[in-house]
Amino acid sequence: MKRCSGTRLQRLGAALALALVLAGRAGAAPASVYPLGLEFVDDHGGTRALAEWRGRPVVVAMAYGACRSICSTTLRTLEAAQAQADRKGIALDFVVVSIDPAEDTPQAWSDYRKARHLERANWTFLSGSKAATRTLASFLGIRFWSYDEHVMHDFKILRLDAQGAIEATLDWNHRQLEPLL
Repeated sequence: MKRCSGTRLQRLGAALALALVLAGRAGAAPASVYPLGLEFVDDHGGTRALAEWRGRPVVVAMAYGACRSICSTTLRTLEAAQAQADRKGIALDFVVVSIDPAEDTPQAWSDYRKARHLERANWTFLSGSKAATRTLASFLGIRFWSYDEHVMHDFKILRLDAQGAIEATLDWNHRQLEPLL
């Protein structure tokens, strides 16, 4: 077996490190959701671009109206974040994007909002195409999949900064509301 000299090992190590850095950059996620140009339809039937929230902090979650478990936890957590933001005088927008856009029509989201008394102007419920939904979920790091007649998904709520970059994450392992505020 032939041994490499120290210099040769250093060059090989440097080349490998450079290759890893370049590979990481090629597959790196975008720093902001806004340049993705994603558009959705809100619960009033209007077309909305995520970039509309540029310039202000937004709390975003993905859910679906018929969900009885994870989405209930998500909703209660969002309501708690809203209450805490109100107590602290922090203005936040809350955006809930459907992971089941075929079922969560504008009318279905409108009914959902009314039934749960979520009619404040800083709350928005969106549905989009399958492609836009998957692209947003990928950016946010939210996994979802179909199982029989149900949509299974992660519990994850994120805060985007004014430029649309992920600033904080709340999930099963990180349950403190404070970073969202």
